[in-house]
Amino acid sequence: MKQGIRSGASALAMMAMAAMPQVSHADEAGQQSGTVGLEEIVVTAQRKAESAQKAAIAISVVTAEALTKAGVNSAATLNSVAPSLTVAQGGGATTSYFVRGVGNFTNNAYSDPAVAFNYDGVYIGRPTSTGSAFFDLERIEVLKGPQGTLYGRNATGGAVNVLPAKPVIGKLMGAASLGYGNFNAIDGDAMINVPVGDNTAVRLAGKVVNSKGYYSDGTGNTKSQALRAQILTQPSAAVSLRLAADWAHNGGMGVGATYDGLLNFTPGAPASANAPANYTYVPANLGAWSGLLSPKASAFFANTVIGGSFISPAPLDKPFINDTNWGVEGEANLDTSIGKVTTLLAYRKSTLDDLFNGAPSFRGARTKENSHQFSAEVRLAGKPIGPVEWLIGGFFYDENVQGNSTYNQYLVSSIQSYTIGTKSYAGFGRLVFHATDHFRLVAGGRYTRDEKRIDGLANTLLDLCTNAPPPAGNGCFGGPSVPTGLTLADIAAQIPASQLPAGFPTAPGDVRPFGNAGNILTYAPVAVNKPLNNNRFTYRLAAEYDVGPQSLAYLSYETGYRSGGFALATGRETYAPEFIDAYTAGIKNRLMGNRLQINVEAFLWKYRNQQVSHFGFGSDGLTTYFTTNVGKSTIKGVDIDFQFKATPTTLLLGDVQYVDNTLDQFTYNVPRGGTSLPPAVGCPYAPGTEGGLPVYTIDCSGKPGLNSPRWSLNGGIRQDIPLGDYTLQLSLDGRYRSNRVIGFEYLAQHNSGDDFTADASIAFGPQDQRWQLTAWVRNLTDNNVRILTQYNNNVGGVIATSYAPPRTYGARASVKF
Repeated sequence: MKQGIRSGASALAMMAMAAMPQVSHADEAGQQSGTVGLEEIVVTAQRKAESAQKAAIAISVVTAEALTKAGVNSAATLNSVAPSLTVAQGGGATTSYFVRGVGNFTNNAYSDPAVAFNYDGVYIGRPTSTGSAFFDLERIEVLKGPQGTLYGRNATGGAVNVLPAKPVIGKLMGAASLGYGNFNAIDGDAMINVPVGDNTAVRLAGKVVNSKGYYSDGTGNTKSQALRAQILTQPSAAVSLRLAADWAHNGGMGVGATYDGLLNFTPGAPASANAPANYTYVPANLGAWSGLLSPKASAFFANTVIGGSFISPAPLDKPFINDTNWGVEGEANLDTSIGKVTTLLAYRKSTLDDLFNGAPSFRGARTKENSHQFSAEVRLAGKPIGPVEWLIGGFFYDENVQGNSTYNQYLVSSIQSYTIGTKSYAGFGRLVFHATDHFRLVAGGRYTRDEKRIDGLANTLLDLCTNAPPPAGNGCFGGPSVPTGLTLADIAAQIPASQLPAGFPTAPGDVRPFGNAGNILTYAPVAVNKPLNNNRFTYRLAAEYDVGPQSLAYLSYETGYRSGGFALATGRETYAPEFIDAYTAGIKNRLMGNRLQINVEAFLWKYRNQQVSHFGFGSDGLTTYFTTNVGKSTIKGVDIDFQFKATPTTLLLGDVQYVDNTLDQFTYNVPRGGTSLPPAVGCPYAPGTEGGLPVYTIDCSGKPGLNSPRWSLNGGIRQDIPLGDYTLQLSLDGRYRSNRVIGFEYLAQHNSGDDFTADASIAFGPQDQRWQLTAWVRNLTDNNVRILTQYNNNVGGVIATSYAPPRTYGARASVKF
């Protein structure tokens, strides 16, 4: 497959004729109806229904039809429709969301996400539970910047609001579509809306997605099913009640990856284009789509990585995903003499059983977890008092997670069990003062108290070689490897008695011979049982001015915070909250008789006490993985998007985003001495001590932030060709992103390079759209787009990369009544 386009100039030339559906897709419905002007989209991002063009906030909106055109059927595919949003899928069902570089690759039960995910108005605490929500939607809203006033949980980066289509009273209607593409991809969905009497309606929807893997070893495949049911009743003009339930299952093998190569420890070697000082780079030469389980990849890993570490080769565990999540919610709206009262109660449960491997150095990493959450929110949108609009509300969130995880890295295995509880209480309010008919002042505030507790145990199982490595000795090649298990008892049961003649270690520090090649086996525990409480007042101040009938200018200052969390590491049990201050200036315009829309946003974010997860050691000297507060960043830039209805049947779309994301301070410590090698990082480091233990202090200050391309360009064209009673619809879309850092260590391999993708579709059907046939192709130029590169020197310094899908194509038939 072709490499991504490296020239910004070349990409810009292609952008003139190609682009993709994205920001504020009010265009789609208006385009198909042949109307002269752009249509409006109604959003509820500020807890009230308003036009997206009248909402004085930084927001991208994607309609249901635009989502269908872009093939959005999972969280990962959101990358194609929101320029400021980056979605990275890691091992298992892990999904990480970044907005302009604010996010975190680690989304386990020990931490909260930096970008909030809200499904049908309900905050979803575990990002692993967000993958199957993308069907029968009304729209998706992507809010850019901290959400610290009106939303369920605080977030420093932004929020993704996924809003299902609601039941429609008094109307019988339905829709269904079925698509088939390469990789044996099947994508089907259906919906029916049934009126019940004069004031009630029921809406049912479902979706199935299946496809073969993109990688030669079968990884990257998809197997998911989802259902949703809703009932809406309006017993009077002042009352509405809605009940909703949803269920989803995700299966398959999970996200795939391919070995790039490895960094060999070579003392005294100078830094090179592909390796830092003291290391040399050995490429794997496997191609982007080899996968980690293919014969060639297995040979590379066994002969080069494990063989080079003088221990026995052992096959990677086969990855899998087996996740189920479901939820129920009730929403009540009551119009009173003082305003509208909204109550939203929700319960959600998630069951995970995932195993991933090899990316970069896990023989097997398995998580088996049960989580459930209850949330309650009450809002009163008061009737205006003179020139003042007002809203007040309260929020409660209660989450409990119980799980077991194991991370088998051959020589070191961490076996963890944990129970984590979170309770969050918040009160919030918003005032809008209409100083004149065209000028408004806005103030919003929220006080939050987060109460967390962990009861966890991590047993670090060590498989140590007592022999000298080659050439001085024979190492322990031929000895056994530790199997993957969720508990010590599970691991002990898998090891033949002949390999443990003295039995499995029975107590911490107990050392037992392991096999007959010189290995020994022992373990050390870390127990963490403690609370963590955080309190914070966050607020937003803004000014809005109607420059003209269809032009809105605004200035805002907003603060955000993300609570601290836990780690199963001695002396590292907790970490502090992170904070962000966001300054925004924007203007939204509709011009030329509502045919041209131009929105401009300038922003400056100050990000401090940034939470970052990395390998290091606790005060007991054990190497582990934990989160620390490493420093601060400055993020600034400009976002310009436009839509132009050139003719009643021609629409042009575009978006240009420039982001300068610089790490003002970014330092952390890793172990030094003993078996620890010098850091393989692209940042300067120096020896030091921490708590009496030797460390290297790594300083990445001045580097660009993670997952934050300097340039993001999107554009597109929609052309309708009337053919009597029928219409032929043509779409050509494209996206360019400049280089971004997609790995924590800032190695050369962590540069994604510039990339460009183009999509195209052609659709035919009657003008009333009661049926439609569509042919489509995505990633038309078949470029290899790197989305995540991981490195770990615990096993041979292997580097592995996951890619966005290659070229896909297919056809879809849809009907509706």
